[in-house]
Amino acid sequence: MRPVRYFSLITCICIICSYFYFIIQNTADIPNGDDLYCLLLFTQAFKDAKSWKECFRLLFEQWVEHRIVYSRFTALVSYWIHGAVNFKSIALIGNFSLLGITFLFYKLLHKIQLSVSYLIPAVLTLFSPVMYEGNLWAGASTVYMPVCLMGIISIFLLAISSPITFVLAILIAILATYSFGNGMFVFVAGAVVLFKSGKIKHAAIWITAGSAAVAFYFRNFQMYSATNAFGWTVHFKYPIYLFNNFFAFVGGTFNYVENVNGPVVYQNFPALLAGIILTAVLIWGIIKILLNRAEPVQVTWAGMAIFIMITSAVIAFSRTQSEQMTTISSRYKIYSMAAFLLVYLWCLIYYDKRKIVAAVFTGISAALLLFNYYVYYEKFVDYQCHSLAGLYNYNHHGKWIIYSKTAYFEKASKFVSDTIKKNPEPVFHFHPIFPELTHQAIDSARTLESIEVTDNTDSSSKLRKSISFNTNEYPSTSNQPKGIYLVTYNEKNIFLSVANPLKNGRLNMIKQLKYFKDGFYAEEDMFDFIPKGEVYKFAVFCPEEKEQVRLINYQITGK
Repeated sequence: MRPVRYFSLITCICIICSYFYFIIQNTADIPNGDDLYCLLLFTQAFKDAKSWKECFRLLFEQWVEHRIVYSRFTALVSYWIHGAVNFKSIALIGNFSLLGITFLFYKLLHKIQLSVSYLIPAVLTLFSPVMYEGNLWAGASTVYMPVCLMGIISIFLLAISSPITFVLAILIAILATYSFGNGMFVFVAGAVVLFKSGKIKHAAIWITAGSAAVAFYFRNFQMYSATNAFGWTVHFKYPIYLFNNFFAFVGGTFNYVENVNGPVVYQNFPALLAGIILTAVLIWGIIKILLNRAEPVQVTWAGMAIFIMITSAVIAFSRTQSEQMTTISSRYKIYSMAAFLLVYLWCLIYYDKRKIVAAVFTGISAALLLFNYYVYYEKFVDYQCHSLAGLYNYNHHGKWIIYSKTAYFEKASKFVSDTIKKNPEPVFHFHPIFPELTHQAIDSARTLESIEVTDNTDSSSKLRKSISFNTNEYPSTSNQPKGIYLVTYNEKNIFLSVANPLKNGRLNMIKQLKYFKDGFYAEEDMFDFIPKGEVYKFAVFCPEEKEQVRLINYQITGK
């Protein structure tokens, strides 16, 4: 192996290892949102089931618009390994899908006789914090990335002339179908690949298997959806947003603002432009391959591109119902990454100057990785703090306050958690956290002198009656922080909410090698959980500081 190949391999390994280090450090073993229902409650019901028939029904049971067999199976695997559902392990299993996509891309490069050196853009693109929600949220990590992998690997296997790989491709396509709704589109893409390859009998078997899988998928299916996904006219009410959401979905890895459910803004333009370019190349490539003689690797590429395009179109269509950007959530971005890498692969297949192609895409993906760390790293490392604050409040007050203004519904989340907790053989234990945060620790703390407190009761913010806190004095935040929390307390109760560390300036990041500077910012609506007439005070809690608690000279009365 040449030195350049050694260097390329070491570079890829270092990027991947760093990424998984951040995953392990920033994933919490705490259910988040949907995890309470579709993973935790499912595992408890599966364990308590009286028959295998009931277990089978639970595994394939509909969840909103989808069936999520793979995600549920990972919950069972974590339970069988640890003796309890472990959300850290579930997220880790989901992220292993990125290794699968990387290996598959390496195999495609090998088919066109290219070395591991050409793999660097794929590693730089895939192992990035831009998809932080899809990486750190257990339920999301076992849906979006795995189904993307299943879809493209099924297409890859169809190009291999072997009965075993053909059967394996069918089984993986069926698993993709029952792991998320868009998985069924692999049968459409696969049929195109088989017909183009002249495998008519295989295509007939493939279509038969796909039709049976889809028919069973919709058996006893309930057509309900929070986004009216199964409607028709509602999605054409604002047609420009069909295009906005489609191109933003395809170019999502170039998006640097998460205005989810908000109108399109100029910060979305890089994603929209990238989406237009990527879509144009993919569609042009598909047409070129289908209308001309093509090598097996080119047909495989076309099948993967068709799967990504259909998925993008259907998700954009089903999520668009008003003047809102609904497809720019970080958990969707694996499909944008796949689209970008398919365009890279297309250029390697069709252009002779492959080194120039690799250099250009390496530069783009490296710049994108650095930019994504600058934009998203704070969200990546701060993600688990919301779950920890939620668990603290649930353990001490029996309420998931963090869900009080979300679609997960605080009372439903409390009901599920209480159900698990009261079970004589629970599949998960809500372990106590932050035992050091006591009234004694708060009473003995010093006051934080330099802090700005703003009453936003009458502001136009989404937070109806919020109060904001801002300081550059405390705490001193490391590059891998353990969280900053706003403490709302009186002599009886202590509530936690998340405070945000302050991002350093770009120049200071380079000069000081510090992503965060001293201080924090927090804005919270305390009136949702403070009883009327009761007086509460404030403090800030930072587990990694020597002085873990500092008092804030401010108090409020519940309204």
